[in-house]
Amino acid sequence: MKSKYKWGLAALCLAVATSILFWPFRDTVAGPPVQRPESSEGTLMRSKLKRAQSMLEGLLRKDFGAVAVSAKEMKLISEAAEWPRARDRVYEHFSTEFRRQCAQLEQLAADRNHQGVTFSYLRLTSLCIECHDYVRDSMRVAEPSGRNGIQLIPSQW
Repeated sequence: MKSKYKWGLAALCLAVATSILFWPFRDTVAGPPVQRPESSEGTLMRSKLKRAQSMLEGLLRKDFGAVAVSAKEMKLISEAAEWPRARDRVYEHFSTEFRRQCAQLEQLAADRNHQGVTFSYLRLTSLCIECHDYVRDSMRVAEPSGRNGIQLIPSQW
């Protein structure tokens, strides 16, 4: 049973090491980054991403205080955020589950449970990807009004 945890942690470390190794080459593969104005939604999402990166760093260093602070801040950002999204049961489920995972990460960090924090962090990351896939695939752009002349509407309309 313990070897399963070692393999999971090894896979996590490999993913982090690979992303660190290829980070300098990111611009050569995709070309120069496209400059676009930063919306308040983008600022909030970047803030959550920074907290997730801090959480990963805390996890790798076994800095449970950093993990707990990052989880609490991510939860607060999620509670305060109002960005365009599908306002349906599926999105609300993702939002509720995200906050629950953040609270669980806070508790596991307080308990200094490294394995629990590791697997909860992986679940949180998976949840973020699933939610972004859902929102991106369930929304399309409509012209008339809205934020900066663009309004998101459910794709089934």
